[in-house]
Amino acid sequence: MDSRTSLIMGKVILYCLPIILLALFSKPTQRHFKKQNSAIKLADLLVPFLILGIHILSQLTYGFSLIPYFLIFIFSLGIVILLIIAVKKGEILYKSFFKTYWRFVFISSIVTYYGLVAVDIVLTLN
Repeated sequence: MDSRTSLIMGKVILYCLPIILLALFSKPTQRHFKKQNSAIKLADLLVPFLILGIHILSQLTYGFSLIPYFLIFIFSLGIVILLIIAVKKGEILYKSFFKTYWRFVFISSIVTYYGLVAVDIVLTLN
């Protein structure tokens, strides 16, 4: 196998891994943490992988990392969510805030990750 084939296979694995993990391990992970009386889901555990994937994909696609910009976005998102909860409920309950915030971080991570996948595929085809 030449290096180009290895790179393409690596990219395909990188592209598909989050979806494969979600499809195959979502139920077992949920059952495992439910036995321990915890509300942790596989999506919560995938966030660090997605952030690492954003770094790798942005390096491959653009030649620089988008992590600083992504971190600024998710920290700003946290401030906005905190302000909305404080205004809406009149108090800040940390447990519900962190759960809500972490789920928004997951959604932002998966959207950014697959946005980079789409851009990388388009640039590879051109």
